[in-house]
Amino acid sequence: MGHMHYEPGRSTWTGITGWLMVASAAAAIVCALTPVSPYPPLTAELALAAASAVFACCWVLASYRVRVGPLDRPPAPVGYRTGDHVLPWVFAIGIPLAVAGALMVLCTGSSEDGKRIERLERAGYGGRTAEIVRLAGEPVRTPPSEDSDGWYDTDLVVRVPFDSGDREVLLKRYETTRSPEPGMRVKAYFAPAHPEEGVAEHADMGRARFIVTLLGLCIAAPLAAIACGIAKACMDHRHLRRLRRFRPGTHLPALAILLCGLVLLLPVALEFQVHGYNRLPAFLASPTPVLALVWVVKRR
Repeated sequence: MGHMHYEPGRSTWTGITGWLMVASAAAAIVCALTPVSPYPPLTAELALAAASAVFACCWVLASYRVRVGPLDRPPAPVGYRTGDHVLPWVFAIGIPLAVAGALMVLCTGSSEDGKRIERLERAGYGGRTAEIVRLAGEPVRTPPSEDSDGWYDTDLVVRVPFDSGDREVLLKRYETTRSPEPGMRVKAYFAPAHPEEGVAEHADMGRARFIVTLLGLCIAAPLAAIACGIAKACMDHRHLRRLRRFRPGTHLPALAILLCGLVLLLPVALEFQVHGYNRLPAFLASPTPVLALVWVVKRR
């Protein structure tokens, strides 16, 4: 009799390790979307993603320890299991959120910028009013248009009310909606108890990164959702049952794609460069959840 190939089966341990893999990956995605770590190193996200990778290895090993049935045997005529109900939603919801989480990591600011923002917040840096002392240049007027009401641009010397006493500070290219003049009050950002933090017309405080992140999510998440909807529609009862049982030709390449995506996120998450790049690898990591799902659907 020729050698018969057997497939890994299902046991209590395959169920436990499989769901722990999914749960830790979901927790890592939630941490990335929040984000729990405002700047590198992204400790919580990396720890949970690493745990998911470890549980994936445990799932593979546990599956190989339960070798049952020939590969070509027909599936048992059993009704839906709990996982068969949950798995389509894991794909349809989890994959777009995974793409969004990768984009959030991509838009993570530097540790230097994050520490600066934390320092300014602790110092009480925020928007307050200051009085114009004099103009340091002739105002340049931008006329109204369909998109704006117009504004004036000029250098201003303003009196800033610090706790230690008023100080005159030069603000370059300050924009006002009406013609600036001495005695007019304008908005400036400063910390009353910490003059050394300086005075500015605007304060970044992470808003630019938020806008970039929001735009990225608006573009990428719907595309990922469409891909996952197609994948969900292609999976019937039989395919779901086959998918839940480990198959090397299907699951190992998919896990390798996901692991590759995790590795590509490391330069941003740990703040180091590879050949001068750290954002580019993270950008390349963002579609890997969809690519892994496409592989699984193709092999169904």
